[in-house]
Amino acid sequence: MARQATTCLAVYGRGAINPDVGFLCFDDLGVLRGDGAFEVMRIHQGEIFFLARHLVRLAHSAARLELTLPDLTRLRNFILETAAAWPSDTEGMLRLVCSRGRAGTDIATVYCAVTELGPETARFRRDGVRLCTGASGFSAEARASAPWLLGGVKSLSYAVHMAGARWAARNGADDLLWTTTAGQILETTGFSIVWIDGRRLCTVPADTGVVAGTTAGALLAKAGELGLAPAERMVTVNDLTKSDGVWATGSLSGVVAVRSIDRRTMPDSPLIGQARSLLGYPAE
Repeated sequence: MARQATTCLAVYGRGAINPDVGFLCFDDLGVLRGDGAFEVMRIHQGEIFFLARHLVRLAHSAARLELTLPDLTRLRNFILETAAAWPSDTEGMLRLVCSRGRAGTDIATVYCAVTELGPETARFRRDGVRLCTGASGFSAEARASAPWLLGGVKSLSYAVHMAGARWAARNGADDLLWTTTAGQILETTGFSIVWIDGRRLCTVPADTGVVAGTTAGALLAKAGELGLAPAERMVTVNDLTKSDGVWATGSLSGVVAVRSIDRRTMPDSPLIGQARSLLGYPAE
């Protein structure tokens, strides 16, 4: 009989703590201003998926935020120690949070929590996702020359993302797909977009300011095993309707089918099961 999963919570420098007891100070800048970075990872059968990729992205986010992190080797060990308490027979979500810490201290607050995946993940894997588009207000080039816009940073400041997700839900969609001022796609509030164009497996270029998807990156690295070549391109929704398959990728859901964008049906690809299996996600 499987053990009942519970939340595992640890604070860097303190170790495991009771998840029902508060530990953040009132003036922690992660709470006051969303000043910090985070990563979300899948944990399954004792394995943290794409841990190295997540740590590379975290280091990139911290550098852009001018946020001092613990040594990455020690941080990795901290993550592994926290994850070791999670039951191996339960698929979970591991969230690593690195805030700037208390005002005036310049000491980051770092904690790691593991919780069970919610039913939404299983639904996305089974049914795919329906997207609607929304203007980001940026051109494809804008964030590359404006570092203060934090393009490519997985920041704690997620109010805009949550507002976008709520707007999408009110409009009968599962998520909001941001577009450039020229109508080209970027990313959703929770997924990277990957599509097949002939013999190419494509995603949006990182220099547009999208967050570099760890799952998308891992999938493109294995494109050859799908008989495809990796590529980065800018496209519109109309272009996607003429593709050979459109997927949304995320750390928890893996590779899921994009069923529609703005109620326009997107093409299916029979390669999705193989793509999932290559990355260690359920094929169905």
